[in-house]
Amino acid sequence: MNTLDRETKRTTLLDAAMAVFVRKGFARTRVADIATEADVGKGTVYEYFASKEALFFAVFERIQEDIASELKPELSEIGTSRERLQRLFSKGAEITRRQVENQAVVLDFWAASRGNLLEEQFRDFCVSGFAFYRSLVAQILIDGQTSGELNPNHDPEGLAVMIVAAFDGLGAQLYLDRSVDVERAVAAFTNTLCDALCLEDE
Repeated sequence: MNTLDRETKRTTLLDAAMAVFVRKGFARTRVADIATEADVGKGTVYEYFASKEALFFAVFERIQEDIASELKPELSEIGTSRERLQRLFSKGAEITRRQVENQAVVLDFWAASRGNLLEEQFRDFCVSGFAFYRSLVAQILIDGQTSGELNPNHDPEGLAVMIVAAFDGLGAQLYLDRSVDVERAVAAFTNTLCDALCLEDE
């Protein structure tokens, strides 16, 4: 099997694993379930992934990579800092809504990994992801302070922590309560934050 075929098969297995994790939960999912979903033998799954846990981490890594690839363009220096924040947060709202079902999978795995060797690996994955999101936000804030658009008296790194926390919490709220209006919440948050940070034009 050539490299392209192997990559296609691996993608099929990741898609199948994500679907089964969402439907059954991590703890109740068996490798055989994933094989059935992918329409392959169980042995084929083990040719690509050593365990169900390895499959989860591969799925989680792909989700993070996909989100990062969508968010990176929003770091573009085109536009004012307010416009850049609005673009970034708008994209964040879109991703939050689209990825809502993944919340359960991540929380499920977090609970399953508590107190065993997987916990540290899971924490490292999360820490890396959060650091990436914070860096995106902080860079826009720093650029705005440097250009004189944003108040220099605010701590960009500290604000970035809270902004990322707000979006993380938004995803949890939406999973539990589908009536949450994500776009409205993000627009209100963005406008309030920008009004507080932006300096008055002279």
